[in-house]
Amino acid sequence: MGDNATLVAFVKSVNDAFTYQDGPALSKLFVFNDHTLSVFQNRIHISDDLDSYVSYISSPIQLQITLTYLNYVRDRQSVTCEETHKQLCRLAELFTSLLTNAQGPWLIPTIRSMAVGLCLSAQRVAKQTDDASAFTQSATRLLQLLIVILSDSTTPIASSKRVGALVVAGLLLRISLRTSAAPGAYAGKALEAKSLVSLPGFPQRDRITYSYWLGRYYLVCYYIDAARKQLEYAFSKCPSWHYHNKRAILRHLVAANMLRGQLPSNELLEKYDMEPVYYDLAACFKQGNLHLFQQNLVDNMEFFRSQGNFLLLLERTKLLIYRNALRKVALLNTNAERTNVLQYRDVLRAFQLTSQNFEMDVLEMESILASLISQKMVLGYLFHHHQVVNLSH
Repeated sequence: MGDNATLVAFVKSVNDAFTYQDGPALSKLFVFNDHTLSVFQNRIHISDDLDSYVSYISSPIQLQITLTYLNYVRDRQSVTCEETHKQLCRLAELFTSLLTNAQGPWLIPTIRSMAVGLCLSAQRVAKQTDDASAFTQSATRLLQLLIVILSDSTTPIASSKRVGALVVAGLLLRISLRTSAAPGAYAGKALEAKSLVSLPGFPQRDRITYSYWLGRYYLVCYYIDAARKQLEYAFSKCPSWHYHNKRAILRHLVAANMLRGQLPSNELLEKYDMEPVYYDLAACFKQGNLHLFQQNLVDNMEFFRSQGNFLLLLERTKLLIYRNALRKVALLNTNAERTNVLQYRDVLRAFQLTSQNFEMDVLEMESILASLISQKMVLGYLFHHHQVVNLSH
């Protein structure tokens, strides 16, 4: 078939899919991953005079969608990634308008792949230009999509637009973590989808993906227990054959659990071939070695920054590691003195060693102890005048 005939056949198929509201067929025509787009480009020669090919599509919005998509496919190799992203954002805007007036979920398969493409496009722009504005543009489009999807609340989920709520909400949470605005600026609407997770009608993959990104969002917001709950759900429900996905979830689950003093077993780390730094961090955490723990984090700063967990682990583990150091002092003292009363000088020496901060004085050490006790990380009482701490069993 000639190039023009192939393009005509594509436009005819698109028109038929729109006319008969054939969602699966439409999602096969509008593709957004790089490999499939390259194959599409090789099969169809898209000329500059596109108007004549799409002119017989009767619906103005459907005509604009088709024209914008063909321009996007044609220009993606010849214009900058920023321009390509703007075309994709325009396409998302048009699909949102079409979805507003559509009945039922037939557009959702195409919306799903387009939303994923929008996120990947923003990542590409940010990587090549160091400009995070593409994330904000994508977040705005996803937010508009989600508002339309959630508004269809009068019909059962399986036969409504809401069947796409979890996937779009999950992507919105994902992209909101990369915008220059506060996470909640875009994520607020995505949090409304929480109530849908337990309802029937959603693909399991959407539940898992949404829980994963919700867990990561909670982790950034320091809602540690909520983050653990979502990440544990995602990890336990993710099929075992999705090895790399479970490994990605585990990275954040380990961080969340560590902030509650729970460490992964070596067997679990080995099963998912986790990076060696996780073994080192777990060992230092258990030993109460704050300096070495933080040194390992700094040595792997780029990796943990890419995961979004660097500052979280650097700042939020200090008290827990001091607690483990205090426990070692208490254990040594109990064995030697058979008492739970610790001298300040012994605790100070332990804290100086674990932090390698030999300028730490008694007041700073006492404030750490006070924080540990007030947050119920240890049970005990401080006796400032006697310069001792009495730990409960």
